[in-house]
Amino acid sequence: MRRIFAILLSAFLVFSFAPLANAESGPDLNPDRDSTTFTASALTSCADNPRFQERASAATTDQAVARFDRYSKALCGDDGLPHLIIGPTIEPFGAMFMRGHEGDLLIPAHIFVYVAGIIGWTGREYLKASRAAKDAADKEIFLDPDILRSALAKGAQWPLMADKEGRSGELRASDNHITVSPR
Repeated sequence: MRRIFAILLSAFLVFSFAPLANAESGPDLNPDRDSTTFTASALTSCADNPRFQERASAATTDQAVARFDRYSKALCGDDGLPHLIIGPTIEPFGAMFMRGHEGDLLIPAHIFVYVAGIIGWTGREYLKASRAAKDAADKEIFLDPDILRSALAKGAQWPLMADKEGRSGELRASDNHITVSPR
């Protein structure tokens, strides 16, 4: 039953059959502020945006000029500031239709998750390996380079290792190791 539920939930998320959570319309919380809603069609190329050009002309250092040159390839709003375009990449084939903006958020987000996983998995593997040593408490304070190298090699493979351990049941602690409140 759990497997069927997991498959159905995954299918609903992948094919976007899950209903959208819509908030009820009500009074504006901050009526004195401008609306923050905008559409992608309201964005123009930064190279053609007069407010952006005004900001770029005020750049004095080589670093600032290079930054504005790099940003001139992005899309700007009325304020002259570059905006990110985040397309529907979760939907099937959504990434194929919104091409050209992968470097805005999609690729950096995947790199961040991978690096964070390396750090976490390496620490987990180091603690598991140092726990087997006779001076485990000392190995937690003073890092052992040999154990750390092997843990780092396993940490780089964390997506594969997590999948393998998740399928075998090693990833989660057994129920007899979990304390339960007597209430």
